[in-house]
Amino acid sequence: MMKNNDYLVETVRKKAIYYLDNQNRDERIINAMYRVDRANFLPFSMKDQAYEDIPLPIGHGQTCSQPSMVAFMLDQLEIQEDNKILEIGGGCGYAAAIASLLCRKGMIYTSEIISELADTMQHNLAAFLENIVILKEDGSSGFQKVAPFDRIFLSAGVSSYFDHQILLDQLTDNGILLYPEKYGNLYKLIKRKNHIHEKIFYGVSFVPLKGKNS
Repeated sequence: MMKNNDYLVETVRKKAIYYLDNQNRDERIINAMYRVDRANFLPFSMKDQAYEDIPLPIGHGQTCSQPSMVAFMLDQLEIQEDNKILEIGGGCGYAAAIASLLCRKGMIYTSEIISELADTMQHNLAAFLENIVILKEDGSSGFQKVAPFDRIFLSAGVSSYFDHQILLDQLTDNGILLYPEKYGNLYKLIKRKNHIHEKIFYGVSFVPLKGKNS
């Protein structure tokens, strides 16, 4: 069977019940992934592997995350159509493109500290920029100037020095913060009337987050 983006999305759908949360994916996410061809977000040298459900290098020590992980994280964010969302560590723009289709009446702010990758992301997201803003700077401490956000997620792994409170302070009530460690756990924090509800998923691996709050 010749692999294409449809093949990849069906792989993601079938693997979901064996993934971190052992749950079927929201069909909105599956439908959005059908509309975002992963090959369009990868360097030429990686395009022949675009439809494998694995992380792939995009240069500068960074990766385009495993599609199953992207789908899982977007599912955990519980995105609504009017959400204002911050992604930290946008990389090639793949996750931002999918998220933009989920919050059609909202806005995605995606940050990338590596200027060359930010430029590439700008090109990759040309067809999605109606509700995406690319921030070519350090987003590890969020962006107070455009806060608050309904959802914040990190597409790179944090160290023990990371202060999640900086980002929680930029969330709306009922907002969700999702962030992984470099090697270890992935945390989902829901902010409800200044109380934090935490859910932990075990056993993830991400490239390191860059920036002053990494």
